[in-house]
Parts: sequence; structure tokens; C-alpha cells
Amino acid sequence: MHGIQKNLKWLDKNGKTLFWSFFCMVLLMTAGYVYLIQTATQNGVRWGKAEQTIASLGATVSELESTYLSLKQSITLSLAYAKGFKDVKAVRFITTEKVGTVASASAI
Repeated sequence: MHGIQKNLKWLDKNGKTLFWSFFCMVLLMTAGYVYLIQTATQNGVRWGKAEQTIASLGATVSELESTYLSLKQSITLSLAYAKGFKDVKAVRFITTEKVGTVASASAI
């Protein structure tokens, strides 16, 4: 019985401090919750806009690819000659050392 009275006296003495501490903690948690919900909502809106942009860019890429393929198929040897293409008489290649060779002591 004495312990309960002691606790009640402590609660009576520190009740206002305890109440305001809990009140501030609840207020802070509510503000954090609202902030996180707002951030999640904004991210959802941004995600939707990004999906729309990706879809429109995909359509543009598809159109460009079809244009590229049609242009690629329209190129013929006669068109190349008309645009100034000439056959190469002598083919020359660039020679290099083989990739797996080890440098000699005199080369270092």
C-alpha cells in the first residue's frame, strides 16, 4: 500500500512533465508519419511520370528503328556507285605484334 501511495505522489508531482513529454513524442511521431506518407505519394507520382516517359521514348525508338531498317534495305550497290563509292584496288592491313608476345630484354 505504501508503494502505491509513493507512486501516486510521484505521478502527481511529475504528471505534467510526463504528459507533455508523451504529447511531444506523439506529435513528433505524427509529423514523421505525415512526412513519410507525403514522400511515398510523391514517389508514386514520379514513378507514374517516369513510366509514361519510358513508354513515349520506347515508341520513338521503335519508329527510329523502323526508319533505320527501311533506309538500310534501300541501299544498293548501284546507289553506292552513284553516291561516289569506288572499288578498292589494293587492300592494305595494319600489322601489329601478336597479343601474347613477351617483350625482349632489349625492348625494355
